[in-house]
Amino acid sequence: MKKTIVYVVLAVVVCLFGGIAYLMMRGDAGSADVAMRQVTDSTGKEVQIPVHPKRIVFLNVSNMDMYVAAGGKDAIVGKPTSTSMSPELAKAVEPAQEVGIIHSPNIEKILALKPDLVIGVNVPFHNQLRETMEQNHIPLYINSLDSYEDTLKTLKFFGELTGQEDTAKAAVEKITRQCSDAEAMTAGKEGPKTLILFSNPDSNNMASSTTFSGDLLKRLHGVNIADLDTSLKGQFIPLSLEYVVKQDPEVIFIISMGNTPDSLARFKDQMQTNEAWNQTSAVKNSRIYELPMDLFTVNPGSRIGDAMMYMANCLYGQGGK
Repeated sequence: MKKTIVYVVLAVVVCLFGGIAYLMMRGDAGSADVAMRQVTDSTGKEVQIPVHPKRIVFLNVSNMDMYVAAGGKDAIVGKPTSTSMSPELAKAVEPAQEVGIIHSPNIEKILALKPDLVIGVNVPFHNQLRETMEQNHIPLYINSLDSYEDTLKTLKFFGELTGQEDTAKAAVEKITRQCSDAEAMTAGKEGPKTLILFSNPDSNNMASSTTFSGDLLKRLHGVNIADLDTSLKGQFIPLSLEYVVKQDPEVIFIISMGNTPDSLARFKDQMQTNEAWNQTSAVKNSRIYELPMDLFTVNPGSRIGDAMMYMANCLYGQGGK
């Protein structure tokens, strides 16, 4: 009888210490007290994430910007290395540690921060982290930001994660007002035929309506020449001057990625002297606009209203002023 009692006590002690060791290995973020919820991310993957994450690493600026707008800056422990943050955002996330540029996140730095959630965008170099994160019991949530609807949906979801739904709702209402004002500029006007040109030192591509900037143009009733030929597929289509001349855009937007100011100025000068570009109405009438990188290179997050108003002014108003 005594031996039986001893065995029972030993078994209880072993279980107790085993449980404590398990919780210590998982850390505070993975403790049994943390409430979890199941969500489906932009890749269609079902992911178990904390209801209210306490330690988040962001792999891209746009998602991080909206999390801050939803009242969650104090939970951000890791941020992307980037020069595209607004001064306000940079100040808000100053305590967070950098985990590398968007194209090459540093796995060792991410793991060292012991996050309870990692949030990235739907690109290969973020999706490829899935296996490593799963092996370390860290949920990875991939969130696409290709449209106006994506932005509003994300703000609402982030408000649920921060527990500050009212803050997120106020941000959504502000964006909605700004975008409605921008759309009002299109009333009674016929949208111009427009080329959105993504330019970098290696290539030039036309952006279709499935891109963020193309979605804004569509909402402002501009006619995207990249959409006029249904045989052209994808978000970014290699530039063909023959095609551009045929479609004759009235407005050209340039989104520069990696070009120096001097190289971009030379490119715009070449448009004025090149025989093919010179045939387009946009070049003839000097309706070539460089879109600000911080608003158009990627989804600007909570500043989407500013981006839409800027584009509307170029199309219908004061040239982006």
